[in-house]
Amino acid sequence: MTSKTHTLFFLLLFTAFLFISDVLYADTSLRRHFDAFAEKDNLEYASWGFAVYDVTAGTVILEHNSNQRLVPASTQKVLTATSALFMLGHDYLYETTLQHDGEITETGVLEGNLYIKGSGDPAFGTFAIHDSLSLDSVYARWETALQDKGIRRIEGHIIADERIFDGEMVPPRWIWSHIGNYFGAGSSGLTVHENEYTVYFDAGEALGDPARVSHTDPLIADMSFVNDVTTGYIGSGDQVYIYGAPYSSERHLTGTVPLGAESFPVRGSMPDPPLFAAQSLKDHLAANDIEVSGQATTYRRAALDGVIPFETRNTISSWHSPPMFDLIYRTNMSSVNTYAENLLKTIGSVKREEGSRVAGLQAVSDHWDAYNIEPGLGTLHDGSGLSTSNRLTINQLMTVMIAAYHHPTFNILYNSLPLAGYSGSLANHLRGSASEGVLRAKSGFLNNVMAYAGFTPMQNGNLAAFVVIVNDYDGNAAGMRNEILHLLNSITTHDGRAL
Repeated sequence: MTSKTHTLFFLLLFTAFLFISDVLYADTSLRRHFDAFAEKDNLEYASWGFAVYDVTAGTVILEHNSNQRLVPASTQKVLTATSALFMLGHDYLYETTLQHDGEITETGVLEGNLYIKGSGDPAFGTFAIHDSLSLDSVYARWETALQDKGIRRIEGHIIADERIFDGEMVPPRWIWSHIGNYFGAGSSGLTVHENEYTVYFDAGEALGDPARVSHTDPLIADMSFVNDVTTGYIGSGDQVYIYGAPYSSERHLTGTVPLGAESFPVRGSMPDPPLFAAQSLKDHLAANDIEVSGQATTYRRAALDGVIPFETRNTISSWHSPPMFDLIYRTNMSSVNTYAENLLKTIGSVKREEGSRVAGLQAVSDHWDAYNIEPGLGTLHDGSGLSTSNRLTINQLMTVMIAAYHHPTFNILYNSLPLAGYSGSLANHLRGSASEGVLRAKSGFLNNVMAYAGFTPMQNGNLAAFVVIVNDYDGNAAGMRNEILHLLNSITTHDGRAL
């Protein structure tokens, strides 16, 4: 054998070795990463589960503790969003209407009440989806509609009709430290401005000095603050917690804002969104020369305010929400709890004629029973995953995701999930990795709870669905997140073989 032949032979042998090594590496990389993850010290006392499923081929790739009930945190929104797409439809619209009772005189006086009839629209009066949806845009249209009717004065009240949902704004198993803050805003039959406001602080001149509340946006009538917020270190960020019950106008502010901050924003939950809607409409009309002689109130408060609503009404104007697919995007991409809770109650209203959390959960459970989900979904207590009492198994969530993949609305759910390296909770993660720009996942975070549920393409071109939920881990959240994301990236680089 000549030297040239030797060289060619060993080159071919080496190439074959590299090819075989690449195949073996691809085949074992997910298993090796999983085994390394399972041995982490911060999981020694944790409860956790993990599963990867090839939804293209319909095969299980890997699973661990997939039938253990775990706290899912916001990955539960995947279940709620998918349920809304299946049960309400991708083009479902909410309709909020401006109505009146009584008569309109020839001189332009409405001798009767004005009503804002809510439909449970989570996006009513928000600018987060599109500027044209802001409350000012709604009220400007309604002002024009009143003028077109010849109404120049209202000899009556403005009444918010929130009765499409029950009065339970906040699920009973949410914790006290959550419900005064924006992520604990809850649901309402007349949700407005995503049921949140912003309070602005001016820091003190030195560390430990009191921080002053400068203003709120929007302005909420009768809201009062017990302010114990002080000045923290430069760069310490938002360390403020807001405490307060639904329907109570008093809020207790604690924590710190950073030294040097001016008009530092902290988001909180509105005490009474329907009341705010009625009050802000009254203010808008007064500013535009349409006087309202009566009060701004709600159905819940009407008797206390001495107001008698009437059921015989005429519609003046309607406001339609964005279609369901836009609401799903907002729900998952920004993880807005209020949207998930409103969607859940809407399911209850449509499917069981009761706009309540309990009816919504029952309707969702009944729906997924037809997919042979095991066990049943009787261990859920809200729609958003904020309650630490919620329990889901990996297999339950995977059943939902597989069903979503085979449903015509799959792309809506898929595109609503944050994209690695680009958007949502994954915007700053997995950059420079194989998963950047291809892996999509809904994250979930609570104290000592971290979870991800999503999809990623594998090296064979098939799409993998994955769920990982970790409860009661040790160590810090950043370390746990990095370890989970490293494991998820190994799904993207996997060749698709079952392990």
